[in-house]
Amino acid sequence: MDDLTLGIVVSVGTAVFIGAILLLNRRLQSRRMAALQTTATARGWEYTPIREGRTSGYRITGRTQGSAWTLESTFTASSADSESSTSTGHRCTCWQSAGAALADGLILIGPRTAAGPIPDPQALGGLAGRVVQKALELMLGEDVALLPGLQEVPLGSGALRERYMIWAHDERAARRLLTFDVERALTDWPAKLPLAVKIDSHGLQITLQNTQLLDPTALEQLVDLGVLLVAAWQEE
Repeated sequence: MDDLTLGIVVSVGTAVFIGAILLLNRRLQSRRMAALQTTATARGWEYTPIREGRTSGYRITGRTQGSAWTLESTFTASSADSESSTSTGHRCTCWQSAGAALADGLILIGPRTAAGPIPDPQALGGLAGRVVQKALELMLGEDVALLPGLQEVPLGSGALRERYMIWAHDERAARRLLTFDVERALTDWPAKLPLAVKIDSHGLQITLQNTQLLDPTALEQLVDLGVLLVAAWQEE
């Protein structure tokens, strides 16, 4: 076999191998989505697949204990030829409900970091201040204007504070949210799926950054956590 023939054989074999992997990934993705839809239907939720350009995923809506909610989990491919969920791209999962909202201020619960309390970007000055400001803008999103006055509050058990940082403008509002059942649910949440909880004037939002939920068990756990948070807020 000469070099040209060998090269053709290798190229064809590589193409077939890659095609087989893509086909298996698509079949696996289809089975996962079908399992999610089955779970949603069994719980009385409405499941809608999402397919918009390079973005794929699903949206689930439901109403629990009188509060409507929406869960959206998507994957946006970095290029048109990398639409498999195993490819590079942006993944995001967000559960939200208007059933718990703050008239003023903000409550934010997120993974604990070694950075400690939120620093004042103005006090840092220079490049360090701009870096911190940018990081906070990404974390707070449209609520970045609420940064002034946002402070870490020492609430919850030692186990909760070991995993999470709680920020609020009003400590009483954060205390209202952090019931015993909420603390237990947060500490029981899988560490491999870091989450952020935010309550503002628009409602309550739970975000899983860089994650697309494809596990029905994790899906139900996220919905149950969101419903629990709303119920805790509505107790008063």
